[in-house]
Amino acid sequence: MTEAAWNGFRRIDFLFEGREALLVLSDKPNAERNWLLKAEYFDAFPNFEIEMVKRGWHLAFIENRSTWCLEEGLDLKKRFVSCICTAYGLYPKCIPVGMSCGGLFAVKLAAKYPECVSALIVFAQTYSK
Repeated sequence: MTEAAWNGFRRIDFLFEGREALLVLSDKPNAERNWLLKAEYFDAFPNFEIEMVKRGWHLAFIENRSTWCLEEGLDLKKRFVSCICTAYGLYPKCIPVGMSCGGLFAVKLAAKYPECVSALIVFAQTYSK
């Protein structure tokens, strides 16, 4: 387990079942201890997540070994959610944030394990010239 800074916030990096994982803790957590689970591409377009951490939300991520959203990846995320909630006293349901193929992980996690998800945030990044 190592600690570092992520955009000015405390970041804890660790291994969970052999995969790289992390948790970014808000300096001023909200009363419910709500948190986001970035489904894929942790460092891609982080403005939304930075703003949410500023507003008291925590942010977690665990490495995917496939972008195909295999059942084993969903089962791992469910165990990760349980672990994070227990270890850090977070709200028992996360809000997955899915961008691009991360959206597939977010939607399938909510469908398979609705007891772990309170809402979804999915979006597609658009590009203009």
